[in-house]
Amino acid sequence: MGRKLIPPVFWKKEKGLSGNVKQLVDRMLKGELSDIKVSAALVCLKHRKSPELYRKVFPVVDRFKKTNIEIKDSIEVAYPYRRKRFSPYLLIPASVVMSLLPDSSVKAVFHGDNLPYQSTKDIFDYLNISPLTVEDSYDFLKNLNLSFFSRKLFLPEISRINRVRFELNIRDVFSYIERFLNPAYSDYAVYGVSSEREIDFYLRLLDGRYKRAAAVVNTEGFPDIVSSGTVVVGSNVLDIDLSKFKAKGFVFRKLSLEEHLEFINRLLSKQLPEYENLLHINSGLLLLLVGKVKELKEGFELSKELFSKYDYRQILKNIQRYSDYLNYRNIYQL
Repeated sequence: MGRKLIPPVFWKKEKGLSGNVKQLVDRMLKGELSDIKVSAALVCLKHRKSPELYRKVFPVVDRFKKTNIEIKDSIEVAYPYRRKRFSPYLLIPASVVMSLLPDSSVKAVFHGDNLPYQSTKDIFDYLNISPLTVEDSYDFLKNLNLSFFSRKLFLPEISRINRVRFELNIRDVFSYIERFLNPAYSDYAVYGVSSEREIDFYLRLLDGRYKRAAAVVNTEGFPDIVSSGTVVVGSNVLDIDLSKFKAKGFVFRKLSLEEHLEFINRLLSKQLPEYENLLHINSGLLLLLVGKVKELKEGFELSKELFSKYDYRQILKNIQRYSDYLNYRNIYQL
């Protein structure tokens, strides 16, 4: 826990630029810039990259959000918007398992967007956990302890520049901050970094945005724990050894969208016992993050106990039926 991280990269501070950045992003989101000017602005900001500068963008985008209900005790699960074919998306089934905690201490918030390429949102669409309105997303979260928010609904101003960003094909400022749009104003967040050297960047980027956050070192940059490695929870550095949990690591391999869905369904149906302990480690991380447990091992055991009590394939079906109910209700009200 007391181990120090790899020394960070030192980022150049841009004096006097923050005000211009706020104004630039504000005009971009208001639609006051042409596509060419949006492209030029994104390229300029890419070359000015620093955590302090990018952090200035958060209050600008927050003003545009169409969400106004704060569910502070929730966790923002910060998956990248682009779907990764090598990630098992373990925090989705982990959140389903944790949704049945008697005290509702884990409420998981996911969000994403329809993109010109396959995205994380596609997984939720195919799982049929994709509410049609922001109000229904809140309804989901309050009643089922997990939810998905579509950015096209809660922050369409960023979605409107998807085409320009796709054609530009660079890691722009929104690539760094869109995972942390925080539609439910969560106090907690879990996110991934591809190496320890990135952790300092994100700690500085997210300074003051959450009460507590967890960073998982994952070569894919995803928040799932899939192998032995480093996790930073708050100010504590954890060295995760899967052998201590008798867990099998997930061997990275390309997964189609259908295989992603099959993996989640089979795992919740208890048809993949070799990955169950890995599931419980990820559930344990959520419990540790919100302070429900003091040690990851304690959260691991709590998840195992909960998993043994219920038919989670049926629980997932119930969640899907609730999504159908909300969506059909909206259609009939039109």
